[in-house]
Amino acid sequence: MIYHLMVWEKTAGTNRIVGEMISEVSDGGRTKSAFRYDREYLEHDYSFALDPVSLPLKPDHFSTDRSGVFGVFEDSLPDDWGRKLLVRKLQIPRHDQNLPNLLLVLGNAGLGALSFSSQGAPAPPPSETSITFLSDLVIAAEAFEYGEIQESELALLFRAGSSPGGARPKAVVYDKENDIHYIAKFPSIKDQVDVVKIEAATMLVAAGAGLDVPDTRLIQCAKKSILLVRRFDVIPTGRRHMISFHTLLKAAGYYQARYQELLLVIRKHSSNPLVDSERLYRQMVFNAVMGNTDDHLKNFWMIYDREQGWRLSPAFDLVPDIGQNGEHVLLFDIGSYNPGRSKLENIGRQWGIRNADVVVSQVFDAVGDWKDKFASTGVSDNNIKFFKEIDRNLVAP
Repeated sequence: MIYHLMVWEKTAGTNRIVGEMISEVSDGGRTKSAFRYDREYLEHDYSFALDPVSLPLKPDHFSTDRSGVFGVFEDSLPDDWGRKLLVRKLQIPRHDQNLPNLLLVLGNAGLGALSFSSQGAPAPPPSETSITFLSDLVIAAEAFEYGEIQESELALLFRAGSSPGGARPKAVVYDKENDIHYIAKFPSIKDQVDVVKIEAATMLVAAGAGLDVPDTRLIQCAKKSILLVRRFDVIPTGRRHMISFHTLLKAAGYYQARYQELLLVIRKHSSNPLVDSERLYRQMVFNAVMGNTDDHLKNFWMIYDREQGWRLSPAFDLVPDIGQNGEHVLLFDIGSYNPGRSKLENIGRQWGIRNADVVVSQVFDAVGDWKDKFASTGVSDNNIKFFKEIDRNLVAP
């Protein structure tokens, strides 16, 4: 099966053709793709490379160096939760659930700045789901997890869509009164602890530690806690383009990567590498002491807009070690466990971070207050005790 995809971007608010991708899917499901930028797109000085590593702004034909589509396009697709909804909504047969076809059916409904069509401009995006439907959405999400959802509830979930990163229930909603776009995160029937409140509390601690994090709101709907996270891809002039470090580092399968590899990408492509390097370092220190072991490459992104160029995105999906395994996805140096305060300071000096010891002190001081922050957010005493490892991280030499 051959798929022809026209690729569009809307950093200025309206869809503009970027290029085209041809994908061939074999009978066995193996996919190979080729992409080229549109000549007119290349001629404009406000154009940018969709992927500065694998798709530089050149009049070349690019081919995937591994099976599938280009990573920056796959980044546009929803996560596992949203992908299940997409397949269910359109009743896509299993043999058609390949990446090129999913991009086509996604069309203009994804997060970030990219859109896709088979011919002509993408259809207008679906109307945004109002924040007033949150109670209905959380009930529908729970019914979907239980496999007992009604068609009327499905229609509501379909309209709300989903977002990149993770496999937990969530939806995209719009607060029209305040003109704010949110990702709403819901509890899951699989939760052993109150993940929603725990994430809300962790984001509060992170803000106190000096991390750049999106605005969040913890609210109650249908007797459930819901975390609203402000979207950072939506700006007054249009959309920010987003690309994951999973794509930038060409990671595949069971990869092994170090924080320093992210640093090298930032120093090469960020329009403000000095500031973004320190932001990455601060987040690494926070992840270590807070025990955020879910620090995989899909939880780190670069974003692009015309005013700022390429920048490290705000930090998101921050939680302590809910799985209680202690092992981080990213290596700090040569190890995947919290290296301790002195080693974190040494890493900062090796990276050339200004006042690395000050950054470490600020993060440790903020995390030192974690129990109070968790309690003030409504996290139960039993859930707080579940994360006693944080206290051990705070005193590790």
